[in-house]
Amino acid sequence: MDLDVDLGTVDNESVLTLMECPVCLDHITPPIKQCLKGHLVCSDCYPRLNHCPTCRGNMSEERNLAMEQVSYLLQYPCRYHPMGCKEAFSLAKKSAHEKDCPYLQLKCPFHGQCAFNGSLAEVVPHLKSEHAVTPVPVQPAGILFYRAKNFYRRNIWTLIYGWDGNLFRFIIKHVHANQVGRQENCNLLIAHVQYIGPDSMASSYAYQISLFDADNPRRTGPEFQGLVTSTLKPVESQCLKEDVFVTTFHQARNYTDQWANLNFIVRMKKMSNEAPSSSKEKASTSAPLASSSTPGSSSGVSAPAPPATTSSSSSSSSSSSSSSSAVTLQPSSSTASTSVGMES
Repeated sequence: MDLDVDLGTVDNESVLTLMECPVCLDHITPPIKQCLKGHLVCSDCYPRLNHCPTCRGNMSEERNLAMEQVSYLLQYPCRYHPMGCKEAFSLAKKSAHEKDCPYLQLKCPFHGQCAFNGSLAEVVPHLKSEHAVTPVPVQPAGILFYRAKNFYRRNIWTLIYGWDGNLFRFIIKHVHANQVGRQENCNLLIAHVQYIGPDSMASSYAYQISLFDADNPRRTGPEFQGLVTSTLKPVESQCLKEDVFVTTFHQARNYTDQWANLNFIVRMKKMSNEAPSSSKEKASTSAPLASSSTPGSSSGVSAPAPPATTSSSSSSSSSSSSSSSAVTLQPSSSTASTSVGMES
């Protein structure tokens, strides 16, 4: 029925105040729970309530379907509004925005026990000030050599590096199979590349990991190709689906060098037809050696360049491995130099 009457408008903010949960003070979204008198609470708080926090009456098992329909008409502020986001969205679009919000709250990517919780823009300053870590720049070709030191005495290695204008974490762990839901009764070595930021951006990248013997560069170990995921997802949760590099401790130790270091080659790939913006730059004659410190250590990530013999071995390994690997991860420019990462 079309009424030629000015019905006016309702202020969005005024209605939102009616949609605040009296327990957690967050906005109530479907499914909307209520007490027998109609006072609203959010679905997260409802299971913990024996009585209505507003009138002390009994809680109802019925949802408030009318208010659920009203909620779909409203604009809700981003959950990161207290951190500075000024955007507002309908419920249909709010979740998608929050996954990519510039104010998305991230945990420290370097140390698992660090209490840091901040936006992506705050990550690098935090790493420098609290952990004396500077992200290692990786050359446009996206090839990184990484040396995990003290293989028999450590359980975790972490390298923070930058490539294609974004931050990534290469993480290696010793875990027992039952810690990651696998049936084998043995110790495993897992490794994975993660994007420091939202998962929707992580899906734009892929990687290849392989072990190599530094004492015999022509001898390469297990290889793995996978998709980069966000640091918001724990590495252990992805082992069961074999979304990360997994090998046994026994097999991995066969590739340690004479100093008990385990050497990796990591090849990055962008999942599009575009190569990184500077991939056509001509390579320099030598690659810098980068170092990632032990989590919690005060040492930085910079290290002097390796001896000529080490550099030569790495280059030989890279050349051999590149020619035999799948073309899906072939760098876009054959002249681009590589980066070398050494764990200290």
